[in-house]
Amino acid sequence: MSQILIKDAEIDLKTFVHFPYQLYKNDPYWVGELEADTLKLLRPQNTFWSHARRKLLLAYQDGKVVGRLCVLVNDTYNEYQKEKIGFFGFFDCIHDVAVSHALFEEGEKWLKSQGISAVRGPANPSSNHVYGLLTDSFDKMPSIMMPYNPPYYMELIEKEGFLKVKDLLAFERDKKDHFTPLFEKIVARASRSKGLHLRQLNLKNLKAEASLIRQIYNKAWAQNWGHTPISEQEIQDMVEELKWVVKPQGTCVAEVDGVPAGFYIAIPNMNHVLKILHGTLCNPFRTLKALLKWPKIRDARLIMLGVDPDYRKRGIDLVLIKHILDHGVAIWDKAELSWILEDNDGIIRSMTEAGCHQTKRYRLYQKNL
Repeated sequence: MSQILIKDAEIDLKTFVHFPYQLYKNDPYWVGELEADTLKLLRPQNTFWSHARRKLLLAYQDGKVVGRLCVLVNDTYNEYQKEKIGFFGFFDCIHDVAVSHALFEEGEKWLKSQGISAVRGPANPSSNHVYGLLTDSFDKMPSIMMPYNPPYYMELIEKEGFLKVKDLLAFERDKKDHFTPLFEKIVARASRSKGLHLRQLNLKNLKAEASLIRQIYNKAWAQNWGHTPISEQEIQDMVEELKWVVKPQGTCVAEVDGVPAGFYIAIPNMNHVLKILHGTLCNPFRTLKALLKWPKIRDARLIMLGVDPDYRKRGIDLVLIKHILDHGVAIWDKAELSWILEDNDGIIRSMTEAGCHQTKRYRLYQKNL
């Protein structure tokens, strides 16, 4: 058996970022982000790493890269959740238990040196980014900013002693689906609430709108399992990236007496374009083909939705769900609403009443060190 060498990837970020393109080169469903965007996220200067530390690892066998792994400590998460946990992410590996074991063994050794008592993942690099491991529907292309992986990743991770800690669900709805009479009745009553007003995001003043979104999002998700608050700079960075693909019709802010109470953002499923680009804008033929594909995208993903706790139990969340399905699916043919915690019974019930159906499941694993 060939020796497996584990190397620090900090000095070779490009190889770390490019490896999945080699691994998945013949996979019809995997979609990679632009390599330049992943490099930007992983550079130490990125805002996220101002409150997190990490170890990037590459596995080599016979001189070839055969696996990668990031282990990290998110100080903001641990301070907020009062935990002492580490995370793993950016995990990609050939179907070889020896390789994955060598990666996790080295990663866990580093986490222990940081005083960490448990590790959870995959997180690339947090719940506010690409999160979880796909456990089914391996014959479908992922939606934008959602993970895709082959089935054997579950085997590799579970053989390391990781156990399921939480599942995340994706729902979908298209034009042929219908709201239930009960859903329509509740939304109609909520829509008549005095002072309720719906508007689109002002894409010409995104800086101010981003601050508004952050305030609602952090309050709405404050009590949710695994939540990590988004900083002001992180939300500004996120909006800066999304502004190129967000359409006004895919956004909504719910105001009550002029006070922002809830919002959502949906974006076209740019994975159809990214699949063509194959990680780079440097190929003129692929870039032209991608530009021609862009206007033809017929599906979207709801990436963010939140209602200020002070305005809950007024049906505003249902009003927003109906709004995205009425208006977003009017632009596109279908929308994915993801992700939702498996035990969030209230929102799952609302999705079902709205005519949505579950399509995919993503898993978070955890292991005590």
